[in-house]
Amino acid sequence: MNVPNAITVGRVLLVPVFLVLAYRGTDFASAAALGVFLIASASDSLDGYLARRANLESRMGAFLDPLADKLLVFSALFVLVDLRDFPLWAALLIVMREIGVQMLRSMIVNAGGTLPASRRAKEKTVLQIAMVGWWLIPWDGINLMHTVLLAAAVVWTLWTGAEYFVAQRKIKEVAH
Repeated sequence: MNVPNAITVGRVLLVPVFLVLAYRGTDFASAAALGVFLIASASDSLDGYLARRANLESRMGAFLDPLADKLLVFSALFVLVDLRDFPLWAALLIVMREIGVQMLRSMIVNAGGTLPASRRAKEKTVLQIAMVGWWLIPWDGINLMHTVLLAAAVVWTLWTGAEYFVAQRKIKEVAH
């Protein structure tokens, strides 16, 4: 296993740490959960950078990296819905898009192809991380920034999901 893939596996291993801290219920544990979430999120950029820089990109990494991202975001959404009045409908939209794209990615990888993240999908990930991070802060109530970040993350999530499926459909039409 190369260093970028080890960082990705480390991100997966931080998910249960995040969950334990988030459910401790103390101010310190909440701050630590936010810190773990942000460190795990930052590791996503680091592993990709190292893989490209050292020419260590691999099919395993291309599959594991987005999967690790999904596990981190899904666990955070679960916490937010359960503890922070995050709208269930928004969490379900995000989760359904992510599962759909991951299934599409798996089908393409199993057929010998790749489905790299688009620039807009990378922006979507940044928006989701910013939104989740903001919602993890123990605010007194929901403020305008909660709504703005939620709306932006949901729009980018749906938009990029649609782009992947439309692009895949066009590829299939050209192949036939």
